[in-house]
Amino acid sequence: MDKINYLDFFPYEQFRRDQEDITKKIEKASIEKKITLLAAPNGTGKTIIALCALLPLSIRNNLKIIYMCRTHSQNTRIIKELTKISDFLKKKTPQIQVNGLSIRGRNEMCLNETLLSLKLKPKESMSVCGDLRKNKNCRYFLNLIKKRSEYDNPIDIAPDLLSEPVDAEELINLCKDKKLCPYFLSKFLLKEMRIITCNYQWIFNPFIRENFLQFIDEELNNCILVLDECHNVIDMATDINSDRITPYSLRICLKDLEIFRSPSIMQRFVKILLSHLEKKKKSLSVAEIEIKAENFLLQVYSQLGFSNLNDFKNLVRDLHTFSVSIHDEKLANGDISRDFVGALAEFWLKWIRCYLRDNYFFCYNLKRVKGKPLISIEIVALDPRDVVIPILKECYTSVHLSGTVNPYVYNNLMGLRESGKSYKGIVASSPFKKENIKAIITEGVDTRRGSRTGPMFKKMLSKIDEVIYSTPANIGIFCASYKILNALVTNGIESIANKNKKQLFIEEPGLSASENAFLVNDFKSMASPSRNGAVLLGVCGGRNSEGEDYPGDYMNSVIIAGFPYHLPTPRVNAKIKYYDKVFDKQGWNFAYLYPAVQRANQASGRPIRKLKDKGAIIFMDFRFKQKYKWISEWIRKELEVVPDKKGALIKSLYPFWHS
Repeated sequence: MDKINYLDFFPYEQFRRDQEDITKKIEKASIEKKITLLAAPNGTGKTIIALCALLPLSIRNNLKIIYMCRTHSQNTRIIKELTKISDFLKKKTPQIQVNGLSIRGRNEMCLNETLLSLKLKPKESMSVCGDLRKNKNCRYFLNLIKKRSEYDNPIDIAPDLLSEPVDAEELINLCKDKKLCPYFLSKFLLKEMRIITCNYQWIFNPFIRENFLQFIDEELNNCILVLDECHNVIDMATDINSDRITPYSLRICLKDLEIFRSPSIMQRFVKILLSHLEKKKKSLSVAEIEIKAENFLLQVYSQLGFSNLNDFKNLVRDLHTFSVSIHDEKLANGDISRDFVGALAEFWLKWIRCYLRDNYFFCYNLKRVKGKPLISIEIVALDPRDVVIPILKECYTSVHLSGTVNPYVYNNLMGLRESGKSYKGIVASSPFKKENIKAIITEGVDTRRGSRTGPMFKKMLSKIDEVIYSTPANIGIFCASYKILNALVTNGIESIANKNKKQLFIEEPGLSASENAFLVNDFKSMASPSRNGAVLLGVCGGRNSEGEDYPGDYMNSVIIAGFPYHLPTPRVNAKIKYYDKVFDKQGWNFAYLYPAVQRANQASGRPIRKLKDKGAIIFMDFRFKQKYKWISEWIRKELEVVPDKKGALIKSLYPFWHS
């Protein structure tokens, strides 16, 4: 086994352009425990590169590979590639065996009707699941424990399936047939698996990571981490490190405190917060406003009659202790416990820890859901490095993969050079044929707020009309915001689609995963030869512009309608100010410009997923010309600017598709 290398695992007849060279570089860097960042377009074969580069090291040193992705479909793709490797090894080197498992969160794998009906957040689900198991109220878990006791190895429950790479969906279907718990079966199998594919949360969320590492029976320093679509980790890390409370959570919290006869000061504390939020909800005229954390803390504990912070801190600790007693009593009574009291205590303990630190932002947030105003108090983490660096320091090594990442920005925001490990950056050239890519920036379109007028949207629609007319099958239009999307609808985009004999599909906010899947599948079905194609209207940063692939005719052309800056909210401004301080005046670039261009880059890559794909990418806002250096390199090399003239887009696009 000492002499095995990447070639022993490569299951295809030949390497694509630069593929072998990149694999060698990652293999060498990982042996040296360097952090590797690979920036490579789709079509490079990043998945097979990473697997072949890392499996020899994993087998020689008995290391687990934790392959992290954003979506279930991406996890499935990893298992498919791993299956090809496994089948290849059976024929060529049967003494080497490679297995793997893709896992999902409790909510996605649970079959228990009671837990599913509650629609809980992950942390609450964990608590409720624990109570159901302790009270022997989950038949799926009881069946699994009974079945597990019959075998020495959990793989023996279904050896034909579980001894090879297996996707979570396959495992769930097996468990439905056998009436077993798929979530805990997956956990029992983890110890036996060479490769585990999962969401980022399994490693980066400390609450989840502790249990996960117990199940895989390894320390993090015996794990190789792969971060697929790694640009997503930046926002994920700050989200994990943030917290919030709402009137809804406070009301349930108060109810528990009253039922279980808490000290009156605890109930008064919650009532003060509830009253304050209700007043704020009526008085707020903007969606978000900063809270001066120290002043607010003083205001809260003064209203409770405390003269100093220590007395308030003791109350919060007592509240946390009381939450444990509530949980124990509910459990003893056979009740389901949702721990809102403990969550409130943890929120305020975090506030006390962080209120003087400049890498956190504190605010009221007001949003409307189905027309109703919902308010929250939030602790917003600004720096992903707080979460990321400890993980990168502790793991054996890590490989970071992305088709759109900006290495300079990513290196800074993730703290790669501060992790105690050396760093290897690799930027791959485009594997696509030049003649298969048409990349355009249109002149004459301005979607800045002051320019969003009826005539401007009519101009945009006339250019969209030219793109639709020139494109043989499906078109995607991903707007900078729902405001721009709605303006295109109001100004008649459906009539333009109909004029070109294409059906219009509109992405709506709040669609469930299954509802959105039906929408996308219907859109894709219109690309068949018997139909004339369709138009999918969505937003940059949404699931359809980032988490979905449209190879072949599923999307011939994609339009990025507007420059997708987020609104300059107080939290964004706080991040800019903080990044200016810690990243040498790069706040605007790192916190505002880069996330916007990243959303555009992600959307622009939707039509070109495979080497044989042909696609047109149209950036429809003059600001893309100003910021073209931030566009992904494989697109940037092909960019042309089309003048603001009637028919100019047809002149450029029609020959591309029809010659």
